[in-house]
Amino acid sequence: MSFKVLLFNGPIVETRTDKLEMESRILRLGIASIAAYLRDNQVEVSIVDPVTQAKKDIESILCKLNPVLTGLHAYTSEIHDAAATAQWIKSVIPTTKVIIGGPHASAIPRETLQEFSSFDIAVIGEGEQTMLEVSKNINRLAEIPGISYRSKSNIQLNSPRKLIENIDKLPYPDWQLFDLQKYKGSDLIGGFGKKTGSMELPVEGARGCPFSCIFCFRTMGRTVRFKSPQRIVDEVQRNVEVFGANKIHFIEGTFAINKMIASEMCQELIRRNLHKKITWSSGGRVDVLDEKLLILMKQSGCDYLGIGVESGDQKILDIIGKKITIEQIKRAFDLCRKVGITTEAEFILGHPFETEATIKKTISLARSLPAKYATFAILVPFPGTEIVEMARNNVGGLKVLTKDWHVYGKQIGQSLELEQLPHEKLLEYQAMAYNKFYLRPSHITALISRLNKERVLYGIRNLFRELT
Repeated sequence: MSFKVLLFNGPIVETRTDKLEMESRILRLGIASIAAYLRDNQVEVSIVDPVTQAKKDIESILCKLNPVLTGLHAYTSEIHDAAATAQWIKSVIPTTKVIIGGPHASAIPRETLQEFSSFDIAVIGEGEQTMLEVSKNINRLAEIPGISYRSKSNIQLNSPRKLIENIDKLPYPDWQLFDLQKYKGSDLIGGFGKKTGSMELPVEGARGCPFSCIFCFRTMGRTVRFKSPQRIVDEVQRNVEVFGANKIHFIEGTFAINKMIASEMCQELIRRNLHKKITWSSGGRVDVLDEKLLILMKQSGCDYLGIGVESGDQKILDIIGKKITIEQIKRAFDLCRKVGITTEAEFILGHPFETEATIKKTISLARSLPAKYATFAILVPFPGTEIVEMARNNVGGLKVLTKDWHVYGKQIGQSLELEQLPHEKLLEYQAMAYNKFYLRPSHITALISRLNKERVLYGIRNLFRELT
């Protein structure tokens, strides 16, 4: 091993603009997977973690390792932080090439390099094979599919990379490169550090999404590739036996779209008695959940599902391409309650053609569902989504307010508005939604369990304001 790669578990973030959405204490499975893939192919790789390591310690590692290539992952709301991190990295190690990956860079790779001069290369989509080829051919970037890169004063965009067909062959994520003890008590569901002593690790069971929601960018493509039930449970078992995990979060938001694989995975968890050692969570769709499957999921250790509902108005659901019905929504939540799985209903306010009347329907539906938790995001025009194109043409009243990526968090509502619903009005309805959902005797304990200092302060400022 001679070529040295340093990966960051996210950028260095001084202050998060969206303080409601989540904390930064998350393990990025993609970074751990890339690290494992590189190590399996004789590339020397290390990981630094701004979540658990001080900047001065990271600087010492940079100087000691002197990496040829440094990799960063960033969501849209983090891209400015990633660019600042890249600039700082180059001030410490001027010779390193900085490569940026994640949803933002995948959606608009050329534009990302044009906007941020501290990035040298952008990875589009899956990172394992691309990072390996870059590390092996750093001086022949024109030959590598799936990247955009700087060539003298120009920015080149190479041909797309074919998707990895057999994701079973990917190595297990390299969690030994992380200080997992500092993640004890962190919760991948809510993003809170409750210090309960639990160890939750993410597991990827599939890649890609076949659905057509207009607000979502599909970083891993639309073709769904599944890991086998045996491979998934092998990884769960390793996480339990090697890393002491007692909670697992399956990161795909479309769990059980292949019911056969989902059922076999649950049966395998039970067969190995892992259901007695872990609880697990995931995200699901109401149109794929049925009672038989939910019973099996519960038996195998599932205790939580985050379910994308998006709206309480059927016309809005049809417009946004969700392809579900209000009846399916109610049935799925009722079934989850029946079998004993805790649910979180996930909504978005500010869809195209949204009105005050449709938002009130959403709030009403949320209150009627037997969900313990609910989130009410405000629509964000993420790069690469149909929403961006619709807003450019003012479809449904949509209007992008800014391209300041700092404010592209899902809860703060500063990036988009509607002609008929200015962003201040959307914020008022968001406050009303949280107020009406959580300020009920049946949900006060759920609200308290989700509070942290930042959210309390946000609530004082916003949650209790009345519509005028």
